Amino acid sequence: MCNSCVMLFNEKNGSILPEYTTLPELQKGEILVKNKYTTLCGSDLHTFTGRRKEPSPIVLGHEIVGEIIEMSFDEPFCDLNGSILKTGDLITWTIFAATDTDEFVTDKMPQKSASLFKYGHVQFTENEKFNGGLGTHCVLKKGTGILKVPASIDEKFAPIINCAGATVMAAHRLIDQIENKNVLILGAGVLGLIAAAVAKEKKASSVTVLDIDDRRLEKSKSFGADYIYNSLNPIEELTSITSKFYKKGFDAIIDMSGSIEAIKIGLQFSAIGAQHIWIGAVTPTENIEINPEVMIRRLLSIKGMHNYNYEDFIKAVNFFENHFTDYPFDTFIEKEFALQDTEEAFQYAIKHKPYRVLITI
Repeated sequence: MCNSCVMLFNEKNGSILPEYTTLPELQKGEILVKNKYTTLCGSDLHTFTGRRKEPSPIVLGHEIVGEIIEMSFDEPFCDLNGSILKTGDLITWTIFAATDTDEFVTDKMPQKSASLFKYGHVQFTENEKFNGGLGTHCVLKKGTGILKVPASIDEKFAPIINCAGATVMAAHRLIDQIENKNVLILGAGVLGLIAAAVAKEKKASSVTVLDIDDRRLEKSKSFGADYIYNSLNPIEELTSITSKFYKKGFDAIIDMSGSIEAIKIGLQFSAIGAQHIWIGAVTPTENIEINPEVMIRRLLSIKGMHNYNYEDFIKAVNFFENHFTDYPFDTFIEKEFALQDTEEAFQYAIKHKPYRVLITI
């Protein structure tokens, strides 16, 4: 499209237009990447539609794969696995950069660092231009977790790893035990389907997926779902599933939907000792009533997870390296667009609700 430019989203009028600009001089610890592919995450769509507010103007896109073209001061750089990075390497990276001296980083919550820098979430300014996926380049800050993309993973799918994939691994990290347990996944989008596949590989006794879209529910069977339930149908259908279990409920409930009604169903069908992991509700939503006596007597727990840490990111890349061909992950990319057609890509995603659209740069 151009030698160096970004597709700039302006919240005031909802436009996404090219901004042609020169590349910056790298600072110590920075890496210049030529973006190759970016997928539009649900949070990008929320910003575009005004459901979520980000500083404007902004270069959106944080699910990115790119090629290293320059490293500052010829410093030795290593990825999170300790492999030396060099120009020409195909990489993906964490949605965030954080200072390693920050207490949140020490406590393995770098995504909440006081010094946090988030790709695709930073206002476009004279000093911050190339910091998102919807541009020709991205400047990676010191404190970014970088990993090489394994050859076994389709590079067009790989952008999904550094958001959805790593977030799923964070959710599973919070579950004490999943082997031989009955798992309920709320939501059959990208996150939910990956979560189902991970649960299956972790030897869950059963995986049930809940959604309101029959097409997506049917697809979840190819990602390890043993049972499916459309929550628009009578609740007795879900009861017939849990009646097969010794505890008559689900041991682990992972919400990827953000739907209050789905979360309520998860609480209703908890087994004694169940763990609830809430991921999906990342935009303002209503409160939910929880009875303390029920929580206590049924030994229930609820944990929330937003984004992920460096270890989750490593586990996500490892998982897809080992299992990419075991499940139809490549079907997540339902439509491709060129960078100059970014606005069309957003409109398509909003209208057709694909798992992901891909921007090729």
